[in-house]
Amino acid sequence: MAQVGFGIIGCGNIAPMHARSISELEHTRLVGVADGVLERARKTAAEFGCEAYGDFNELLARKDVDAVCICVPSGARCEIAEACAKAGKHVLSEKPLEVTTERVDRIIEACDAAKVKLGCVFQSRFSKSARHAREALDAGRFGKLVLGDAYIKWYRSQAYYDSGAWRGTWKLDGGGALMNQGIHQIDLLLWFMGAARRVFGRTATVAHSGLEVEDLATAMIEFENGAFGVIEGSTAVWHGHPARVEVHGTKGTAVIEDGQLKAWEFEDATEEDQRIREALSADATLGSGAGDPLAALSHGGHKMQIDDFARAILEDRPPFIEGREGRRAVELIRAIYTSARTGEWVSL
Repeated sequence: MAQVGFGIIGCGNIAPMHARSISELEHTRLVGVADGVLERARKTAAEFGCEAYGDFNELLARKDVDAVCICVPSGARCEIAEACAKAGKHVLSEKPLEVTTERVDRIIEACDAAKVKLGCVFQSRFSKSARHAREALDAGRFGKLVLGDAYIKWYRSQAYYDSGAWRGTWKLDGGGALMNQGIHQIDLLLWFMGAARRVFGRTATVAHSGLEVEDLATAMIEFENGAFGVIEGSTAVWHGHPARVEVHGTKGTAVIEDGQLKAWEFEDATEEDQRIREALSADATLGSGAGDPLAALSHGGHKMQIDDFARAILEDRPPFIEGREGRRAVELIRAIYTSARTGEWVSL
C-alpha cells in the first residue's frame, strides 16, 4: 500500500493529535518531528517512534517527507508554510491558517506556485452531524435561510494564558476567544450559511490579566443570502459550556453542540430524520474544549482530516478542506475586530 510520509513542525499541545492520527492510519507514516526546543521534539519523537530535529529545515530536506503538519503558534505559520512549499512538501496547517488575511494569502500563493496541496484543520466539519447538515442544506431542506448563530461560551484559566508567552498576543495568537477558541464554530457557521456581507462587533477583556486580546466578544452578521446571525464568544464563562452552532430556515432547523445533534426538525420530516436524531444525539467524536483545551479532546476528528488529506495526495485531488476555506473565518474574525475598534459596521 502506498504511504504518505509526514513530518510535524511544532511539538506543543496539539502535535500529539496529529502524531497519533498519522501513526494509526495505514497509508500514512510519521517520519519526523521538529521543534525549536530540541528536547521537546525528542520527547514527541520517542513517544511515536520517529526522528527529532531542532531545525525544521533538516526535516524538510528529507526526501521521504511528502507532507508537513504545521503546529506552531498561529502567527508563526506563514514563513514555515512558505518554506514547506518551496521544498515541495504538501502543507496541512492547524487553525487558523494564519492571523491576518495578508499572511493567509502568502501561504496560499506559495502553495499554488509550488503546486503542492494546502489544507487547514477544521475537524468539526468531519463530524456526522455537520455532514448531515451540509447535505440537508445542499438539498434545500431548510428552505430560505433566516438565522445562523455560533455560541462559544468557554472558560480558560489565567494559568492557561500564562503557560506560553505567545498566548493572548496579537502577533502570535492573532486574537482571543474568537480567533483561537471560537474559530471552529465560526468556520462551521460560514460553511452552513455562506459568506458574510458585513458585521458589527464588540470585544473586551474582562476576566484575565496580561492579555492583548479579547476574552469576551459578540457580533451581529448579515449574510450575503439575506440571513442574519449572531456570534457570542468568551473564555471567561465559568465553567464552560458546549459550543453550539444553529441553522434556522423557513422549513428547517438544526442545532449542533460539540458535534452532537440537539435539534433536527424539518417541515418535510422523514423516517430517516428520526434515525439521524437518535444516532447523532450521543455522538462524541470531537470531544469538548469548554473548560479545558485538552482534557476531553479526541483525535478522531484530526484522524479523519489527515486521512482525507493523505488520500488527496495519493489520488491527486483537492483535500476536503483546502487552503482557501481556511481564509474565510480569518477574514470574518478580523472584520469583527476592526468593527470593535472603530464602532462601525465592516463590509467583507
